[in-house]
Amino acid sequence: MFLEAAFWSGVIVILYSYIGYPALLLLLNRLIPADKPLAENSRLPKVSLVIAAYNEEKVIDDKIRNSLEIDYPEGLFEVWVASDGSDDGTNGIVRKWAGKDGRVRLLELPRSGKSEAINRAMERISGEIAVFSDANTVYSPDSIKRLVRRFNDPRAGCVCGRLVYRNTGRAASGRGEGLYWRYETFLKVLESRLGFIAGANGAIYAIRKGLFEPLARGTINDDLVISMRIVRKGCRSVYEDKAVAYEDVAPTVGSEFRRHVRDGAGHYLAAVHLIGLLNPFLGTRSLIYLSHRVLRWGAPFLMIAMLFANIALKGEPFYALLLIPHIGFYLLAFAGFFVIKTLPWPLPFFVYGPFYFCNLNLALFFGFLKALTGSQGAAWERTERA
Repeated sequence: MFLEAAFWSGVIVILYSYIGYPALLLLLNRLIPADKPLAENSRLPKVSLVIAAYNEEKVIDDKIRNSLEIDYPEGLFEVWVASDGSDDGTNGIVRKWAGKDGRVRLLELPRSGKSEAINRAMERISGEIAVFSDANTVYSPDSIKRLVRRFNDPRAGCVCGRLVYRNTGRAASGRGEGLYWRYETFLKVLESRLGFIAGANGAIYAIRKGLFEPLARGTINDDLVISMRIVRKGCRSVYEDKAVAYEDVAPTVGSEFRRHVRDGAGHYLAAVHLIGLLNPFLGTRSLIYLSHRVLRWGAPFLMIAMLFANIALKGEPFYALLLIPHIGFYLLAFAGFFVIKTLPWPLPFFVYGPFYFCNLNLALFFGFLKALTGSQGAAWERTERA
C-alpha cells in the first residue's frame, strides 16, 4: 500500500505541476475579469539600471553601449555597474564609459557574491524604479519604457520583461532550453493576468526601489527572492511581454547544466526565506508559488521514489507493464544525451524532450545536495554563451 501511494503521489504531483497547473491557470483566466488597459505614461520616473558583474570584459562594453542607446530621457536614467571583485578588464572599461557619460557609475567591491553587490548598489542608486539586468543581456530600445508603464498601476511592485534566448550557432544546449523557456513564458503570461508571477527573471525586471529588502549574504537566486518578497507584501508582480531582452544560450550542454545546478541550489536556499508564501490564506499568491515553484522543486525526489516503487511492485502484472515505458523513458533520456550532440538541428521533441526534462531535474537534485552541504558558494562565475 505504501509503495503504491508513493508511486501514484509522484505521478499526480508531477502531472499537476507541469500539465494540470497550466490548465488551472487557463480556467482561472476565463473566470476572472481582465484588468482595464493601462493609461500611457503621464510622468516618467527616474530609473536606475543595476548590473552586477564579475569578470565581464568580453561583454561589458557592448552592454553599456546598449544601455545608453535605450529610449529614455537622459536626465532620468543612470547605469550602475556593481563589480564584484572583477580582476580582468571590466572595471577599466566601465571607468572609460563613466569618464565619457555621467549616467554611467562604477561601484568597485571586494569579491563577496552577487547578492552583496546588489545590496551595495541599492544603497547608492537615486532612481525611483530599479531595473536589474545581466551583463550579457541586450535590451530592445523601448524596453525600459515598457517596464515603467506597468507601474502606472499603483498595485504593481515588480515588473518582469520577456527574455528571448538566441541560438544563432545552433548549440545543442539551446534546443531544449528554447522549448522550456517558451513554456515558462506561457505560464508567466497566464499568472500575470492573475496579478502574481512566480518569480522574475534576473535578465530584465524592475521594482519600486522602496520595496527592496536587503538580501541575506549567500543568496543565489536574487531575482526570485526580491520579486517574491514583493509578492509576499501584497504587491503585484506582473509580466510585460513587450519589454524584450535577448541573451545567447550556453554553448555546451555541460555549461548549461552547471548553471542549472547553481540555480537549483539557490531555489532550495530561497525556499527558507520564502516559507511565508506557503500560507494558504494568501490565496492566489500561495497557489502560484506552490504550484509553479515548490512542487517543481520536489520533482527530482518524487521521480526517484516513483522509480524504486515501480521496481518494487513489478511482481504485480499492472506495475510490471508500467515499468516498461517507465524504464524506456529514462533510457531515451540517456540516449538523448549522446544523440543531441551529434544529429543535425532541429531534432524531434521525443529525442531531446526526455533528456531535457531529466537533465533539469538531475541539476535540481545536485543543486539540493550543494545547498544541503553548503558547498555552493555565493560568488558566481560567468556562464559562457554561444
